[in-house]
Amino acid sequence: MRRTIRTALFAAVTLAFLAPLTPAHAASTTGDLMITHVRPNAAGADVKDGKQVNLNGEYFIIKNVSKKTVDLGGWVPDITTNTYGRALPSYKLPAGAKAYVHTGSGTNRKDANGNHHVHRGYARHVLPNDGKAKNPNLRLKKPGSADNNAAAGTVSACNWNVAADGKTYTC
Repeated sequence: MRRTIRTALFAAVTLAFLAPLTPAHAASTTGDLMITHVRPNAAGADVKDGKQVNLNGEYFIIKNVSKKTVDLGGWVPDITTNTYGRALPSYKLPAGAKAYVHTGSGTNRKDANGNHHVHRGYARHVLPNDGKAKNPNLRLKKPGSADNNAAAGTVSACNWNVAADGKTYTC
């Protein structure tokens, strides 16, 4: 009995000592990047006087969960409900940093608060708001993956149903 307790205690102490050495990757990614949030419905109207407005109010956030800088160039955001279209542009995202990936145009940059911003350059809103067709699922796929509504190449995903106006969803 004493030997069993001693063995169990030794195993517990050993695990407690080794646990900090285990990489702290989130369970929702199989790669260097992870989708952490999505705002599929920018606050306010999408169209005003026949023009698309507030395109950059629609975005998703990705985090570099690796210990190295990752070039976002070529990573493919893919949505199950439509063809999202464009791979991300080249942008060096430091280890541990997050980037807001905006639908509209702008300068890819790091702001005064330390947040990174990457722009897709669309002239229209592209993230689904209504969830009518099926539950939208935004997937981030490895560079070179097809934008074909299939799961092949996916490293991280986030889904939502009907998107409230201006609400950001945690993935």
